[in-house]
Amino acid sequence: MSLESPLLPTDPVNRESTGPSDDAEHGASRRMYERFPIDTQLQICWEESKGVRRQIRVRTVDASKFGVQVEAQRSIPTGTLVNVFTANFTPIGRASVRHCTPKGMDYRIGLYMPDRFVDDL
Repeated sequence: MSLESPLLPTDPVNRESTGPSDDAEHGASRRMYERFPIDTQLQICWEESKGVRRQIRVRTVDASKFGVQVEAQRSIPTGTLVNVFTANFTPIGRASVRHCTPKGMDYRIGLYMPDRFVDDL
């Protein structure tokens, strides 16, 4: 087995592109774990500064071995530790917000959950 990854170009300057979709497809192939589409509701709870507790309902977009991407109506700051529950408040685990990106009127939020597996959702 080679130490060089076949998924990453060794010379990005001379990399041939077959079109715009080539870059999107190539970027997706750099992920360490495959994403699985999931459409379910979750509850996310966290504590902000001065002890203010927040809770929102989110829609799961996809999941991988160690993470979940969700859509929410409000943003959550990157680095925030959150508790994740099913829609019926069954605990799934803790997560760290890795990114929060505007998408239309909502936000796409990437949650890193190293102790969670897709089966938990």
